[in-house]
Amino acid sequence: MEVVLIRVTESGEQQPVPLNRERTLVGRLDDCHIRIPIADVSRQHCEIVVKDGSISIKDLGSSNGTYVNQEKVESTPLSAGDLISVGGLVFVLVVNGEPGDIDPEIMFEDGLPDEPVVVAGLTEVAPKPVPTVNPSNDDSSMMDFEFDFDDDDQPPL
Repeated sequence: MEVVLIRVTESGEQQPVPLNRERTLVGRLDDCHIRIPIADVSRQHCEIVVKDGSISIKDLGSSNGTYVNQEKVESTPLSAGDLISVGGLVFVLVVNGEPGDIDPEIMFEDGLPDEPVVVAGLTEVAPKPVPTVNPSNDDSSMMDFEFDFDDDDQPPL
């Protein structure tokens, strides 16, 4: 089974993140498989498990929550086309090439949670960061999000 997260952005960009392992850890720490160094992402935010033909996601006690199709979840099975939101970033789950058509702008908007996010005691609408992505290891789905937008060496989203 081929499982890929497609990061979608408000500006219509897409970036594939293959899930090549049984357990993929998402968070801010250096040892996370998908590393997102944004304050709204917990050190170990959530994990995605691909096992025995099924896919599931589990929140790991994150401060701002893990959302699937705009619903806050603790643990839930995933299906092709589900929208996953972590710290204001939105990913589309693609399984064996489905869904084939992705409209990043619409899916980004549809994937953000409707409820306000509480950050450091302040209530605000879910953030919409636009970091660029810099894969640090071509052999894995380890990703680092860089915030230097003027760097010509950064790969395009």
